[in-house]
Amino acid sequence: MRVVVPQTEDDFRTYFELRYEILRRPWGQPFSSVKDDLEDTAMHAMILDEKGIVAGVCRMQFNNKDEAQLRFMAIRADLQGKGHGKLLLTYFEELASRHNKKRIVLQAREAAVGFYRRNGYMLKEQTQLLWGVIQHYRMEKVLLRDE
Repeated sequence: MRVVVPQTEDDFRTYFELRYEILRRPWGQPFSSVKDDLEDTAMHAMILDEKGIVAGVCRMQFNNKDEAQLRFMAIRADLQGKGHGKLLLTYFEELASRHNKKRIVLQAREAAVGFYRRNGYMLKEQTQLLWGVIQHYRMEKVLLRDE
């Protein structure tokens, strides 16, 4: 498994397809719901398996000078629980640190809260109920301490 940055039109097609299959399709959402207006300014990464097939995806955006936000983390269903999500977290945490971000925030689905906690993220508050069925929680990990 390796983390790569999607570059080509084909890379992005498979990147967004996995995002859709895991995060939107099971709830009957349209493919258009997998993108937002920050795609062009965000940083994207995906994990490729040994055959070059997309195994996981995630996106990071900078909210302000101190804060990065992870969004749209999705791991192929047959590979969940095998360290691929941690690989993406590590990649983006290192990238955020190189950009001098003090913290990373995210909106975790209820089912993913334990995963993020095991990786050092603290639960801050219950937030939105997406489509009336998927509870989300704001979580945060401190990367750099104020001096």
